[in-house]
Amino acid sequence: MHRGRLFWFPVLLTFMAFLAVAGCRAAEPTATPVPPTPTKAPFVATVAVPTVAPAATVAPAATVAPAPTRAPAPTAAPAVKFEFPKETQALLAKYPQIKWYADLTPPTTQPKYGGTFLKAGSGGFAGVAHWDPRVATAAATAGSGACYGGLLRTTVDKFGGRAAPVPLPDAAESWKRLDETTYEFKLNPNVFWHDRPPVNGRRVTAEDLKWNIEQLRDKSIYSGAFQIISDIVIKDPATLVIKTSEPYAHLLLVLSGAGVQFTAPEMEKESGGAKTWCIGFGPFVLKEYQPNADWSVEKNPKYHIKGHTGLQLPYFDGLSNVAFTDFAAAYSAFATGKTSFLPVSSGVGDAERAMNTCPTCQVIMHPGNGFDWHIAMRLDKAPFNDVRVRRALSMGMDRQDFFDSIVKGVGYVSVQQAKDSLGWDIPPSLAQRGKYLQFNLTEAKKLLAEAGYPNGFKATMDISSATSGAQLAETERLLFQWKQNLNVDVALNPLQQIAYASAYLNKTYQHMTFLSIVTPSANQDSFAYSQMHSKSGSNVYLINDPEVDKWAVAQRTTFDPVKQREAYQKLFELDEENIYRLNMVYPLLFHLIRPNVENVTPGIYSWVYSWASRSLEVGWFTN
Repeated sequence: MHRGRLFWFPVLLTFMAFLAVAGCRAAEPTATPVPPTPTKAPFVATVAVPTVAPAATVAPAATVAPAPTRAPAPTAAPAVKFEFPKETQALLAKYPQIKWYADLTPPTTQPKYGGTFLKAGSGGFAGVAHWDPRVATAAATAGSGACYGGLLRTTVDKFGGRAAPVPLPDAAESWKRLDETTYEFKLNPNVFWHDRPPVNGRRVTAEDLKWNIEQLRDKSIYSGAFQIISDIVIKDPATLVIKTSEPYAHLLLVLSGAGVQFTAPEMEKESGGAKTWCIGFGPFVLKEYQPNADWSVEKNPKYHIKGHTGLQLPYFDGLSNVAFTDFAAAYSAFATGKTSFLPVSSGVGDAERAMNTCPTCQVIMHPGNGFDWHIAMRLDKAPFNDVRVRRALSMGMDRQDFFDSIVKGVGYVSVQQAKDSLGWDIPPSLAQRGKYLQFNLTEAKKLLAEAGYPNGFKATMDISSATSGAQLAETERLLFQWKQNLNVDVALNPLQQIAYASAYLNKTYQHMTFLSIVTPSANQDSFAYSQMHSKSGSNVYLINDPEVDKWAVAQRTTFDPVKQREAYQKLFELDEENIYRLNMVYPLLFHLIRPNVENVTPGIYSWVYSWASRSLEVGWFTN
């Protein structure tokens, strides 16, 4: 079972390496015979929800005032409140300890110092392969954010950041937008590298920060996202000015991304470079490390950030990562009290088993952003370049059957736009989705006949050979439905993970490919522009629609939150109408936390044992 749950994390590593060159490469032109007509989705509200810090906003200084360090939230309360399916409501009634991620309330207890948070690592998270965040996501996925810092940061906790990332101070203690292409950052003078050779705890300088941003732009897996930065100017030792080549509303989110981590420049001259050790300015200092195995960190005594009560962060004395071979071993460790935290992404069955094992544990349930199951089709080739075929395949999917048999009613129809960008708290039900996501064999057969396939057709679908469990069960059930109902015969093509990822990243898959990862980035632009714009190298679907391009550009070039929301809604509607992706059913996710752990929680973009591990700086033990 473990392989099926975590097969996509090695794929994620390959994906991020691909972004280094793909971010700027244009996609091949494609055609859609039937012009797109946006659906009218009345349930999506157009409520003003800011997605960037306002032009004149200055984030509070984190090291001076004892007030909260959190900057103004980029999104307001969700604009739309859907209802849970009856099965999910029954689960919540049976287990009152389950809390929906959006309903968490701030802690009422005061932070306490002490203790070591024990983090289980398994699969793609078992251990850190190396510590260079520029060349692969191996470090970030396994928790390197605990020791690295950046110009800005994000935090996922009970105070916020769970539904949408919030840019917060780090090496920059405040910032302001001078115009649509220029930001000015005031630097915190009390930021120091970890006290270890070759830097020996020296002060972090503007030159260090500029060097790291240039590295990310020019020589990293994130270069595609950072290419929009045209200039970095050191105005004075305490001021950094960053310019973009065009108006870009998401710059702060890019700079505060969980995987954007700064290394000491001196490490370049060391044997093995930054891969050998984490020397950053984050909340924890690396103490022990074995590649792809156990590692531990201890609190940074010179850390520059204070918490919501004015107390110095972090509260934990340290963190320890214990590597396990698989999920079963990690589950056993949690069940016997050897770890502090357990993620369950395999469905309600394992979640119930874990809750029965630890009935006093905190349980947080949430959807995801960026890894909902779906199927890509080659939109540049027949038969998938005909929208009638895509609609027929979608209407030939009995998603209610997937709800009943695969996720036991505790899930939702996958969504390829960021849920927070649409103002959603709970994802909409199947009945509330678009016309072409409803099961309708009569219409599906009619569309196939109109497209010239009255007797169906044959195709292949790439899938990772590591796929198992619910992912494989749902996929096989879908192929059976298509064959039985539409005479569409799709054969699975299992590939080793590297070959599988290479095929879709390089757009060489023959007909179709199963996908889980949409984007590893924690900002809405990745869902809208990177995945959908015809000129984006990360558009693995080969979407080529002028109307999509229009709205994908609109959401990133306007700073008006109302116009941004309108653009996201239009992109969602275009996707529902034209079926650029075939959305499957995805299970809700569960995270179990020991009852004596406070202010440790997942978000829908990232989890604290992985990308959001820096958020452990704000957690504490109550006893």
